[in-house]
Amino acid sequence: MSPLPQRRFVASPILAVTTAVSIGIVAQHYAGLRSTRTLAVIIALMVIICFLAIAFMRGRRLAAATIALFAAFSCAGISLALINDRPAPATRLASMLESGVISSGDRVEVTGVVQGKPEPAPQSFYLTVKAERISVRGIEREASGTILLLARIQNPELVQEYDALGLHHGARLRVMTTLAREDDFRNPGVMPFTEYLEREGYDATGTIKSPLLIERLDDESVFRPLAWIYSWRARLQHEFSKTFSAETAGVLDAALLGNPHNISAGAAERFRSGGTFHILVISGLQIAFIAGIIFLLVRRITRRKLLQFLLATTFLWAYTIGVGAQPSVARAALMFTIAAFAPVVARRSNSLNTIAGAALVLLVWNPSTLFDPSFQLTFLSVLAIICLALPLLGNMQRVGSWQPTMATPYPPDCPPWFRKLSEVLFWSERDWKAEMAASNISYRLYKAPLAERLERWRIQGALRFASAAVVMSGSVQIVLLPAMILYFHRVSIASLILNIFVGALMAIVAFAALAAILISQFSALLAAPFVFATEKANWLMIHLVDPFSRVGLASFRLPHYHGRAGVIYVAYFVLVGGIVLAIRRWDPLRPKFRKPTWFRRPTAIATALLPAMLAIIIFHPWSARAAEGKLHIDFLDVGQGDCALITTPEGVRILIDGGGRPSINWKTTAGDEEEEPFQRDARSIGERVVSEYLWSQGLDSVDYVIATHADADHIDGLNDVMRNFKVRGAIVARTPSDDPEFSRFAATAGETGVPIQTINAGDVMRIGSVAFDVLSPPPAIDANAPSRNNDSIVARVRIGEKSFLFTGDIEKDAEAAMLKTGVDLRSDVVKVPHHGSRTSSTAGFVSATRVSLAIISVGRTSIFGHPNKEVVERWRASGAQVMTTGEKGTISVVTDGRDMKVSTFVP
Repeated sequence: MSPLPQRRFVASPILAVTTAVSIGIVAQHYAGLRSTRTLAVIIALMVIICFLAIAFMRGRRLAAATIALFAAFSCAGISLALINDRPAPATRLASMLESGVISSGDRVEVTGVVQGKPEPAPQSFYLTVKAERISVRGIEREASGTILLLARIQNPELVQEYDALGLHHGARLRVMTTLAREDDFRNPGVMPFTEYLEREGYDATGTIKSPLLIERLDDESVFRPLAWIYSWRARLQHEFSKTFSAETAGVLDAALLGNPHNISAGAAERFRSGGTFHILVISGLQIAFIAGIIFLLVRRITRRKLLQFLLATTFLWAYTIGVGAQPSVARAALMFTIAAFAPVVARRSNSLNTIAGAALVLLVWNPSTLFDPSFQLTFLSVLAIICLALPLLGNMQRVGSWQPTMATPYPPDCPPWFRKLSEVLFWSERDWKAEMAASNISYRLYKAPLAERLERWRIQGALRFASAAVVMSGSVQIVLLPAMILYFHRVSIASLILNIFVGALMAIVAFAALAAILISQFSALLAAPFVFATEKANWLMIHLVDPFSRVGLASFRLPHYHGRAGVIYVAYFVLVGGIVLAIRRWDPLRPKFRKPTWFRRPTAIATALLPAMLAIIIFHPWSARAAEGKLHIDFLDVGQGDCALITTPEGVRILIDGGGRPSINWKTTAGDEEEEPFQRDARSIGERVVSEYLWSQGLDSVDYVIATHADADHIDGLNDVMRNFKVRGAIVARTPSDDPEFSRFAATAGETGVPIQTINAGDVMRIGSVAFDVLSPPPAIDANAPSRNNDSIVARVRIGEKSFLFTGDIEKDAEAAMLKTGVDLRSDVVKVPHHGSRTSSTAGFVSATRVSLAIISVGRTSIFGHPNKEVVERWRASGAQVMTTGEKGTISVVTDGRDMKVSTFVP
């Protein structure tokens, strides 16, 4: 056989393989392929395509062989996804919970082994247990899977009792608990709880109510170095909490040790607002920084490349495992390992092949990783730096430092502004003059005059570094824009600048904190300056975003396109990909007569279209559903709470209540003194459920919000809605200034410029073809009167022949008062009062409504025992169909005033 021509198939072959495998995984995901027979067919097809590829190569048809290999690897991706989608074994806890072997609320006894050390959190700790056996309703069986257990610690005595159990890595125990795997909030656009568990690698979660429910057994044999790593991490966390303030210790725990549970809510929100929250999450940035330091140290120890590689990667993977080996951390460590191995075998590392190789390993291990947002964000950001920022900076350096040579005789061919900016940053007048003095050739070059002054003032280097950081940050922002909107609904302007300073301050905080901990082992006095520096640098890092927030430039929230309109994001990535390709191929120093005009014209068009595409995504003119002449009412699943979105035929949107945390006093007491609980970073119902739902519908505004009364599970979520959306007005019945929940609501309305208006019984609001008859509460003599359950706004919404009754949390007294006044309660649909509590829905009230559908807004499980069985039967006995948001998720009702259609998120 004659030799093959010496040509490469593609410049980055591993990138091509990873792309093909990814396409196969996506195809399987959206095509819904499942059966074993399908897997056999795909594998057979892959084998046939491989033989075709070999035949094409023998025939020197490299283009056809490349296409065939690409198709074969796509089939491999489909096969991997099919294998990954096989049902879990019956012994897995996830299978038991999904099949009903373990029911929600069942008390179970789990025997398992502790993985890692207990993870401290405010007044609690988390324990990861690998299950071995489980006892359910007296039946013991084998089990597998991982459980995340939460234990609350209300007093020092409990701390001592848990410490006495010795819950270290490898400890075997038997614990009594209840397991949870069910989705709490089932609404369009809201991430299911099961999806979160799968991403984190947990089968279920549970709660340990007392150390008395734990029986300590023997210890499992463990890998001793791993146990040392976990112990070292636990000791360092303890030193952080002992040496620094709670806020600073929380930042250090998160950024250095991978424990996010101790971050304060205020600090986390500031990092999010400034677009710098990724600095609090151990990812590629920290791994690259740590890896660089390790390599510098190792090179001073030995010059042998293999030994350098082994020492550096061993330490790096030990750190990766010690901080929890989260997927993003493992990805970064894997990429570094692949890149560091290239010099060992005398090869130059190809950046694209390196990141593609890391991605390929992870996809082979778990194909569903492709749909993990952190996976997508990690690799898109790295690709943005490698494919966009670095080529652009490289061309800026070449243009700025250009001088005529045999290879580059012509001046750079680029826009004048690009040339001047490049010269300001990269032209060195001093070096050029030195070169002229040593040469027998003399000529003049006309460069940007500012370059010489900046070099003379010795600030050109700092400006060059800052500009490079801005270019990298901007490139990442451009590439990640659709993903940031889809997953976080936030775009930060300030991050272009803040990333530079926050990153530098984080390095200062880390070094100063570690130095303080080390020195404090010998002298607290000598460590004091380092503790002071850590605290002040941390405060500055957290509050850097404040000036931007005051002028409204920190960040803004955006909805996303959904359904078919989502093709806009595909078009955006195609456009950005074209620009990236053009920049990578652009050579501004190439002689003009060699420049192909056919290549420059599409590039110019793509560059011109990019601002228009950015405007379409950011201003989202077509994201929301157009008014279609019907009344839409969506009852959201917010757990223990109320929330309903009304959309009139004319497109006016009214949000009645916004869910929220139940009104429970979670304060802990120590003797007679009360302590405010630590405000840890946790997304509220209004943010993670209501706002996510509204964004998923393409909305950036709500015309009116109605707070039926001031209970937290009704009014709290509206605070987030007013912050995240444009709201024309807020409507209430009472304005109790001494009520803490209403005070927060009023303060938020004031901050966001939302006017508050009161309504009472007898008022009628007309919005187009829809009328709102206010039936309760009656006007109060004092507007500051309390806003309790019986003071809830009760409104009857009418359109044509159909009517809907919203009742808030009214109880028997308010029901009796309305029946006494003789108001018309007849409706087709009723939002059952007070979540189906036994204190509401009296027989007379139920009879007067004459509804066909009764909707109870309540979670799948209620800490208050809602809904009451007798109440449910009372509504059914009246002839009404009863639905709960906990069982059905979002319940949607659509009517034109004559016909009515009801649908549910859960079939």
